[in-house]
Amino acid sequence: MDYIKTSKGFLEYKSHLLYFGGKKMNTELVLENLNILSVFLDKIDINWGPAFGTLIGIVRNDDFQPWKPVFDIYILKEDEERFKDVLWLLKDEGFELVRYERRGLYYLRRNSEYFKIFVLHKISSDVRHTCSTDFIHEKYLQNTVKWNFKGIELNVPQQVDEYLEFQYGADWVTPKQTVFYTQNLISRYYHWTKRWVQDHMPDSWYYEWILQHRKKDFYHFKQQCKNAGVPLPENMQLASMKPRKYKKVLTVGVYDLLHKGHVELYRRAKGLGDYLIVAAQDSDFILKYKPTAKVLNSTEDRKYMIKSIRYVDEVITYTDVDKIVQEIDFDVFVTGPDQCHDGFQRAIKWCEEHGKEHTVLARTDGVSSSELKAKIASKTGKA
Repeated sequence: MDYIKTSKGFLEYKSHLLYFGGKKMNTELVLENLNILSVFLDKIDINWGPAFGTLIGIVRNDDFQPWKPVFDIYILKEDEERFKDVLWLLKDEGFELVRYERRGLYYLRRNSEYFKIFVLHKISSDVRHTCSTDFIHEKYLQNTVKWNFKGIELNVPQQVDEYLEFQYGADWVTPKQTVFYTQNLISRYYHWTKRWVQDHMPDSWYYEWILQHRKKDFYHFKQQCKNAGVPLPENMQLASMKPRKYKKVLTVGVYDLLHKGHVELYRRAKGLGDYLIVAAQDSDFILKYKPTAKVLNSTEDRKYMIKSIRYVDEVITYTDVDKIVQEIDFDVFVTGPDQCHDGFQRAIKWCEEHGKEHTVLARTDGVSSSELKAKIASKTGKA
């Protein structure tokens, strides 16, 4: 058995060397599966939708492409941990994880029908990459509208015609099969052998192999942008393909009333790497800019309590979040869904521009500092 690390523990699965030669989708079963999957993905409030050839079929014909054997879906890298957590719930609905690839690719199966989930990595503030052949401008992922596909609400780019024309050319409106699967036994064994070798490569070889194969696609994408008059950042690079042997994770906050939700955050953040750095905001700095803020514990007391939690390797003090990300060494920046003010936006943008991963971890239900303070106030009669 293989496994992937999730914030809920190690999820075991049996990895398959998939090959789809001659397979056709059973559209009724795929719709049934998609309906279930959409409910769970919407419940965890992540950005997801149909991708690539699947998107073309939905937009052009309001149907599946007849030659596609799988349904393609995208999710964002910063939502991957929440997606991995929902895999536990999907198991109870009959979904199986049947293949995972390190570059960011999941295959789910239910009733013999498959979903291919691409994780989109940011390689600049404006561009994402599948770690395969495709590059996508961020605006097409953030500016989406709901598209009713056979009764299921899906996210598609608001400027979907513009996106598909840029991605596939003006003739995207004409049905044309571009990916072919053959039942030839030699082709099948070649495909299986290639996948098996990739699966068993050490990270240093694996990512270098992918990087060499993706350089050609990267060059093609840059030429597309040049021809279309779309500017690209000069420092854009395929940073997501560079393996890190010792991954440091950074998260920041006030952490005044330490509670279960904070401990859960540290546990899940530590699961994203090998070394967890927690930055506690300086009390004097908070009061300087928010004189009415009620910080109950001193900076040193908060750091002392945080350091006592076994998931935490290092505790530091910070003032501005957009400064601390530039001052220390880390690989992954973890934030919560409510950490979205201007300072965090600047910090996240800096991470995007310097090859750092950014992941949003959902809050733990039923507990928060504000709720605890409200309970204390109600019991003591003090506002």
